[in-house]
Amino acid sequence: MKVSAALFLLMVSLVAIGQMASSCSGAGVTLDWGSHNTVANTSGEIDKDAAVEGVLVINDDVYIDGVKIDRGVSEYASRKTKKTYSIRWGKKGEGASVTEKD
Repeated sequence: MKVSAALFLLMVSLVAIGQMASSCSGAGVTLDWGSHNTVANTSGEIDKDAAVEGVLVINDDVYIDGVKIDRGVSEYASRKTKKTYSIRWGKKGEGASVTEKD
């Protein structure tokens, strides 16, 4: 009797978790636990207020210390950190490789 009750609770828990996971859709994720909170995820964008330091490569876009680098630029000197970077661009759609120069 105790085993069947535990098994029943396990099955109910798994169904609840499955329903929660199936409520995710597209780029926006919504978890509804009765509070109707919504979390949005936008890919390929950096918030204008973000304090970025370092190298960030998203798809074919390169950002160094928060500054978007134009495609084709092979060397960039950061005004923020005074570091110099070498950029090797791949074919369109293949991204880029960025290394810090000494």
